[in-house]
Amino acid sequence: FLLSSTGYFQCSDIINKENLPSNDTLEQIVQGLVQAHKAYLSPDSPPHIALDPSTLNSNIRILFVVQPNERNVFDQRFLEYELLERHGIHVIRRTFDELETQAVLQESDGSRKLLVSNKTSSNPIEISVVYYRAGYTPTDFPSSKQFETRKKLERSRAIKCPSIALQLAGSKKVQAVLSKPGVVESFLLMDKWDRAARDTNPHSFCAKDVDSLRESWMDMWGLEEEGGIERAKERAMNLVLKPQREGGGNNVYKAAILPFLETLSDKEKEAWIAMELIRVPAGVQNWLVRSGSDSVKANIVSELGIFGWALFGSKLQDEQISMSLQEGSGGYLLRTKGEESDEGGVATGFSVLDSVILVD
Repeated sequence: FLLSSTGYFQCSDIINKENLPSNDTLEQIVQGLVQAHKAYLSPDSPPHIALDPSTLNSNIRILFVVQPNERNVFDQRFLEYELLERHGIHVIRRTFDELETQAVLQESDGSRKLLVSNKTSSNPIEISVVYYRAGYTPTDFPSSKQFETRKKLERSRAIKCPSIALQLAGSKKVQAVLSKPGVVESFLLMDKWDRAARDTNPHSFCAKDVDSLRESWMDMWGLEEEGGIERAKERAMNLVLKPQREGGGNNVYKAAILPFLETLSDKEKEAWIAMELIRVPAGVQNWLVRSGSDSVKANIVSELGIFGWALFGSKLQDEQISMSLQEGSGGYLLRTKGEESDEGGVATGFSVLDSVILVD
């Protein structure tokens, strides 16, 4: 839009349409949800066969689990509108508290369908996909009731995004465990992958692949581990301490680490990991533009995230378990901040949204 409307005021020859990659984040995220909805309706249908909106049952919908007074409602609505207008798939939005009384697990017939009551109809809504936009912070679970609701959703046959297993796999504590010698190898270099399988299966790994993967990691460990506190004290100026929190403003950096460690009980240490700080190129400058304040030219640090989705599962066929996988990627989020800022959240005001430009 800015390129079309302003031409960036001809400030640089490299800012042109050819050098600006497309950012189809909305389409990619929606495509993952569409494929999950389709798999729920017709598990054996080939992935390349498109859904016919005219034949869809509007009483089978995708559930967005959201926070009360949701701040991110606008990007969520874009997904909702895209699902309905392009694919004919309806969405309902509920909080954990609403689902406590409105969601029912149909177990009498063994189907484990997730049904949610609907104010506009006597017929409950069947849920195909549970898309969690809440459940990532302790405040989403103020009591055991919310945990019981999450358990109910997890036990249903609806496809979860993410399942509780995937959410835990992405947690910082699990990342620290995976970084230990031999742990990630036990998952990626399984004995069942023989040489023939590695040659034909694009999702199998060899030792060289795992070594390359490890090269992209920073050293990390749990504070509760033997010698964990001592290592953190010795290397404090090159570390960040992280709890399992999202949204920015929760980490402890460098000089603040030593006094912070003195405040932790043995139980609280279990909630934190220490991670070596990522070293970024120095001397990179750009303008930081924020609403309500003057634009500032500063030395900056950028963080690039690539969006993607994966739909996978298993089924028993001819006494053999077969695995299936669909995946896609595309679109990005580039966050840029001043190099003096440790935190990086956009919603919390530490970073600004940025765009990628590709040059030779």
